[in-house]
Amino acid sequence: MKATWFQGTICLIRTEVRNDMSSSLISPPIRTSSSQSVRLRRTLYGSVTHLCTATIVLGCYLMGMLEGSRAVHYGVLIVLINLIFVALIASGLNLRFRDPSMTAAQVFISLWPSIYVMYYLGEPQARMAFLLMGTVGMLFGVFALNFRGLFLLGVSLLLAYLALLAVFVAREPARIDLRVEVVIVFAYAVVLILVASLGNQMTALRRTLKERNRKLETALSELEELATRDSLTRLPNRRALLERLLQEIARMERQKSSAGVFCVCLLDIDFFKRVNDTFGHQTGDETLCLVAGALQHAVRRSDFVGRFGGEEFLLVLTEGTPEAALLVAERVRVTVAALQIPGQATHERISASLGVTAYRPGESIETTIARADRALYCAKHQGRNRVVYDG
Repeated sequence: MKATWFQGTICLIRTEVRNDMSSSLISPPIRTSSSQSVRLRRTLYGSVTHLCTATIVLGCYLMGMLEGSRAVHYGVLIVLINLIFVALIASGLNLRFRDPSMTAAQVFISLWPSIYVMYYLGEPQARMAFLLMGTVGMLFGVFALNFRGLFLLGVSLLLAYLALLAVFVAREPARIDLRVEVVIVFAYAVVLILVASLGNQMTALRRTLKERNRKLETALSELEELATRDSLTRLPNRRALLERLLQEIARMERQKSSAGVFCVCLLDIDFFKRVNDTFGHQTGDETLCLVAGALQHAVRRSDFVGRFGGEEFLLVLTEGTPEAALLVAERVRVTVAALQIPGQATHERISASLGVTAYRPGESIETTIARADRALYCAKHQGRNRVVYDG
């Protein structure tokens, strides 16, 4: 029986650890509402323990070891205690306490109805069952208390039992055998210390897992950043652009309306090779970053811009008409034309050519980009520093 009890406890702890790991990897840091849900769930777990204890109380009554009125008193007290703690969590009043889970308070206060029953039990040996159930309650402290908290909780449980024995000695010494009680108290103290020690190890394990999960989440975020961001300009890269284009196509298919049309704009920095050859690759990189920053400020909030490759940038112009997209493209061209090559004379200006096209329902995104590329080629062929539309 004891092996099964400890195995069940370890399974519960492992489940809680897995829940913590899943929350760390999938979700953002746990909000107050989520924390409250966890606290409420653990309180309900504790209610199951109290239900088991109530079953033992009922058994004692049926076997003639306890008066019916005492059993009723226990039931009323334990239900009232559980309702109070559930109400505190449901109302959020528990958040005002240093320990919002109220773990120590729940375990310690819930012990006193058992102490009450133990005093009125007609069979002294039956008290051991309630001591065991009180120890089960202490295991819930593993989820919220450190070693000091667990140790103090164990001391409190032991003192509560010693207080019961003191009452027996003072009022009804014939009902106890001090030799047996000394052995019981010693064994109970050892069990409580071991539970506190094992609980501390479990707490340390959970803390280590949380820290590793935090580092893993950070590493995953960095990998995601590397996979979707251009390392030089910090704009979305080609992969992220293609994903966004697929999202826009899916949006259009859902809306089934021409109002949901989006346009694609390819931008190429004019004479960029000459910038690299004349001023060096460092200046070329600075020019790319300068243009990237200008593009982010020139487009609308609903638009999406990224580095397509080399000196080419791709703009996804959403929520509008081709005419509106052309206005945005022209604003981008003017913004870029006002830029100066970093670290050079004022007459060394930057310019860009842009090719714009609208997505046609049913076509592949490669076809749309190829049409924008043709428009860009026309802009280059017509003298650069201009916008050309290919519908």
